[in-house]
Amino acid sequence: MIRYRKLTVRGCGQVILRELELALPERGTAVLLGPSGCGKTTLLRSTIREDEDDPDLEVEGTIELNGVDLRAGSVSRVAVRQKIGLIPQRPVAFPGTVLDNVTFALRHTTRLAKSEIERRARLALEEVGLEEGLYARAADCLSGGQLKRLAIARTVALEPDVLMMDEPSSGLDPLAVVRLERLIMRLSEHRLVVVVTHDLHMTRRIADEVHFLWPFQDGCRVVESGPPERVLELPARPETRLFVQAAWNGAAALYELDEELEDCEAEECLPRRLTLVEDETGRPSLGAMTER
Repeated sequence: MIRYRKLTVRGCGQVILRELELALPERGTAVLLGPSGCGKTTLLRSTIREDEDDPDLEVEGTIELNGVDLRAGSVSRVAVRQKIGLIPQRPVAFPGTVLDNVTFALRHTTRLAKSEIERRARLALEEVGLEEGLYARAADCLSGGQLKRLAIARTVALEPDVLMMDEPSSGLDPLAVVRLERLIMRLSEHRLVVVVTHDLHMTRRIADEVHFLWPFQDGCRVVESGPPERVLELPARPETRLFVQAAWNGAAALYELDEELEDCEAEECLPRRLTLVEDETGRPSLGAMTER
């Protein structure tokens, strides 16, 4: 289980995440939803301590994996990344073949024998559905969908407890998305898979639980959590309804919801909100976050 306690992340002169509280299960698929800029990727990066490479980011609070504080001084970043693997939105291929890409990670993070490294690499490639005929191909010659699966194989080979994926379906065609979704569901049978996405259709198909984040004026927070059938079909919060109805029904559905958010009496309800703007053709589209 991953538990975030009062996680606050500051950067670029603003609060990105404000005292975020969130608990994720030991296994299954947890999807993080929310508008762009609400701190979803920052949450993933903070979990594996990538923020320590960015002098502009400041992190407070605790992130625990099975009761161990991942940000404690006694826990190394290497140890964290052996337990939690992050597949970025735009993975890159390392020089060499497809098989080399997976053995590279094992050679540099384990002391396994060469034969065991190759065995585990082949098992990982098989698990993600890359055919043996591709193993000797140059990794930079793979398609976008194949490259995503290669990046997952590189991580799976290390046998982490948690996989985190940032917009995994971005740039993939529908058939590649189907293969990816099936892979995620298989992987989540024995570990926790955390997925950041804007794709509600994908969320409905793969998620065991959904956590919706919203960018308030003083920082982003989780405003609603639950099973996908409730969060996506019967959301309790107006922020979630705005996002979901925009996804299901398009921009026209936002006028009424925008008024509902404007009328919200709670001081903290919506310091910022989504509004409709017209593009250069005069068609309505979802606008940027604007002050209330």
